[in-house]
Amino acid sequence: MPEDTAELPDTAMLGGGVPESAALAAFDERDLDLVNALQINPRASWTRIGESLGMDATTAARRWGQLTGSGLAWITAYAPEFATVAYLRLRCRAEHLAEISDRAAAMPAVFSVDRMTGSLPLQLSVAVENLSALDDLTTRELAVLPGVEEIRTAVGLHVYMEGSHWRPQALDPGQRNRLTDPREPVASRPRPGDAALVLALAADGRRSIADLARDTGLTETTVRRRVSDMTRSGRLVFRCDFAEQAAGWTVTANYWGRLPADALDDLGAALASWPEIRLCSATADDDNVALIAWLRAPREALLLETRLRREFPELRIMERQLTLRTLKRMGRILGPRGRAVGYVPFRVWGRAEEGPFR
Repeated sequence: MPEDTAELPDTAMLGGGVPESAALAAFDERDLDLVNALQINPRASWTRIGESLGMDATTAARRWGQLTGSGLAWITAYAPEFATVAYLRLRCRAEHLAEISDRAAAMPAVFSVDRMTGSLPLQLSVAVENLSALDDLTTRELAVLPGVEEIRTAVGLHVYMEGSHWRPQALDPGQRNRLTDPREPVASRPRPGDAALVLALAADGRRSIADLARDTGLTETTVRRRVSDMTRSGRLVFRCDFAEQAAGWTVTANYWGRLPADALDDLGAALASWPEIRLCSATADDDNVALIAWLRAPREALLLETRLRREFPELRIMERQLTLRTLKRMGRILGPRGRAVGYVPFRVWGRAEEGPFR
């Protein structure tokens, strides 16, 4: 069960970000251990985090403050039930690509922006209320941007693996066990105030119960119970991300493939255990499989595709791209070296109750 965490908020993004030229502490093995611990239990107390890593609570909290303060790591919270996710690939005129990228990154409903190799050099991940809202976002906001020539849309149908599941495997089994809470299934249904609670957690998944209660108008007891229930039921997801290039993952490979529908579940179940895979999603598109992998060298992209072809002979890789630069990930604006330098508050396109955000 998540524990109240008030010692140290994730403050790096809340005041407008940090300059890209800010001094960087080295992202070393201990930092990766800390990130791995917070991936396993994002709201654990610093005492528990420190005990699992062999350091005191003050050192763990200070180390995390250094990582967030320099934009090297951050924790995001989101609720999948409130949105339909789609992946948009844009063909743009070269002279407009930078401007379109920046304008898309400023949109609250566009939660990730990547510039890629290939003929569709811009990929956007968007969150919308429904398919009608997706049409509205695409036709009224994106298609009219100067220089946009084509938009290819793939609606997410089922996610088998995504960033909140990915681990660097920095900790040993004993350390992981000390951080893992029992996840007995619990019933959790949507209630008034849930959306406000998710938005209050979005920028910093370690915000204190007191701060969340103040911002949502809920009591501290209600906030504590809802965060626990929503997390244990899977309605609320916490995700600890970091500047992967600083830690040695220098290549992001993206694959679009085709597979018979009755083979998708087997593919998803198998790839969930592959350490390279960051995303495996079934999509509604001519290419019905989207894959993203973090790799340490370009050649590993060839080795990964070879293994995919060998172990899943029915899978046809239709398109392969390398990410040239990630400009935005889960609402964080990233600098050229992958550090978080800003934050765009998240909104689902089409949800009127969350206020105007077009």
